Amino acid sequence: MDKSIKCGDIVKFMEDFAPPELAESWDNVGLMIGDFDSEIKKILVALDVNDDVICEAISENADLIITHHPFIFGGIKNINSGSAMGKRIIKLIKNNIAVYSAHTNLDIVKNGTNDELAKIIGFQKTSVLIKSDDGVNGLGRIGELAQETRFIDFVNQLKIKLKLDRVTITGDKNKVIKKVALCTGQCSGAEYMTEAKKACCDVYVTGDLRYHEAQFANNIDLCVVDVTHYGSEVIVVPVLREYLNNYAESNNLGFECIESKVNGQTLSIV
Repeated sequence: MDKSIKCGDIVKFMEDFAPPELAESWDNVGLMIGDFDSEIKKILVALDVNDDVICEAISENADLIITHHPFIFGGIKNINSGSAMGKRIIKLIKNNIAVYSAHTNLDIVKNGTNDELAKIIGFQKTSVLIKSDDGVNGLGRIGELAQETRFIDFVNQLKIKLKLDRVTITGDKNKVIKKVALCTGQCSGAEYMTEAKKACCDVYVTGDLRYHEAQFANNIDLCVVDVTHYGSEVIVVPVLREYLNNYAESNNLGFECIESKVNGQTLSIV
């Protein structure tokens, strides 16, 4: 008979993988809602907690939702049905669904969000773009492609690999590229691009590229691909699902982990 597992044990296992101390100081990670002593039989992994994901968790009889983006981020002054957040918290508690989030610690850690994107792109050599204070971990990755290619060909292949209908780019489409830097999510600021350029990268891959940042990239002759915030980070969802299911199977534990089917991409072309 499979052994049961408590929410606190799942939290410990997740924090062994992505230690909370790696998270940026402004971040909020950990168990957002829930009882550490509650029994967990089914886990739903998603990028965000929204109304559709909560309904999915209820229909799937999930006891725990694990997300990348923090469910609770800013200060909450009250919890009532007068706000979207209040309604979600009440609905989760009424249905005995816990929520755990691993954010920048999951970006920074080895085999986390950034390493998964580097793997998908096909980096031959990988190093950290911006190192943490420990000099080892950090945000973003730098790597080389297997062979030189035109920027536009790299972009088209990236769209296929990430299953994206569109991306936003800036730079010379015909530029021959070899070395690439990346950072998932909203890491399109000048400091990231400057580090990429210092490392002699030809391309920077990220999400949420804005107008003035694109101008900055052009000024330093750095090609940039914006694969959308969602597209750059949803790739970690199957990684967590596999990690948790392998843990359950290898330890004969009575829970399963499933991947959300909700498409949380809020950007579209009309």
